[in-house]
Amino acid sequence: MKTLKILLFAFVITWTSCNQNVDPNYDFTYDIIVTESPVNLKDINSSFDDYNSNLPYPGFGYGIFFSTNRNSSGNNFDIIHKNMDISYHPKDDILNIKTYSDSDGNSRYESKVLETINTNFDEYGPFHYFGEEAYEYFFYANNESGDFDIKYASSKKSDFGAYTSPGMINAPKSFESINSASDDYYPCLFNGNKSLVFCSNREKVFDIYETAFDEDEINPNYLVTTKHEIVKNAILSSDQNDKCPFIAGNIMVFTSDREGGYGGFDLYFSQYLDGKWSQPKNLGDKINSEYDEYRPIIVPFGEFDDTMLIFSSNKPGGKGGFDLYAARTKTVPKIYYY
Repeated sequence: MKTLKILLFAFVITWTSCNQNVDPNYDFTYDIIVTESPVNLKDINSSFDDYNSNLPYPGFGYGIFFSTNRNSSGNNFDIIHKNMDISYHPKDDILNIKTYSDSDGNSRYESKVLETINTNFDEYGPFHYFGEEAYEYFFYANNESGDFDIKYASSKKSDFGAYTSPGMINAPKSFESINSASDDYYPCLFNGNKSLVFCSNREKVFDIYETAFDEDEINPNYLVTTKHEIVKNAILSSDQNDKCPFIAGNIMVFTSDREGGYGGFDLYFSQYLDGKWSQPKNLGDKINSEYDEYRPIIVPFGEFDDTMLIFSSNKPGGKGGFDLYAARTKTVPKIYYY
């Protein structure tokens, strides 16, 4: 993950250089303090369902994409974006989130890509990939065909580099070599962007599948035809539903209603070691509840020792339906990047 490593390195350098002369006794007004007990991102959530999130640039905390049915008053799901700032304060060991509810404040890219992908059908599972060459890609799933298919919208990085740039998003394309006649969604890259993972119910229940990834297959300059060997991961998949995989470095988090959980869907993690995934482990009762926890993402964050998660839950106490929550955890092992 060369690009991700560069981005994370840049973030650590920027964060350090901006804070090295700060008075250690500085005062800071905290907004949402992230603890080991999940906290509701109340200014982002609505009385409808809000879930399936992804940060556009992991580790920078400039905003969050997620699916919601608020725009249709509870009917079809769209992907929207909200601004969100994340900051860590070592003096107090506090991880803080500031959210904004009054205005979306979307950039040109965010506004254009959402205008391009959203339809009268359902859009789930956003995943942004800043490609190795000239393009960036916005992956998601859509059920316009009757079942959910993985799709992507590509754009030149340079098209959004300046105010006078063209600001063009290519029309969404179906990831034909991956999709099946069943539901396929939640794509995510790992293994140095050489492999792709997603979930599908092509064998009746939802399982986690892997295949090779080659950017040339989706790069508009090449569009190389590729035949994929798509393999169900037997270690990660159970006889129940295993869904919503998300990977940061060598750690995967996902949701499952397998036996042994705390009720409904629980969040699990697995490590990628020596070319294979470890047996999944439950993230425990500080994160999971007797209700449903869904679509976890990992937020890599500089020198912060714990792991930060954002996920959704329909447990009581939220604004209604599924809400987005954030938590820090010591359960997830240290993340290593390729």
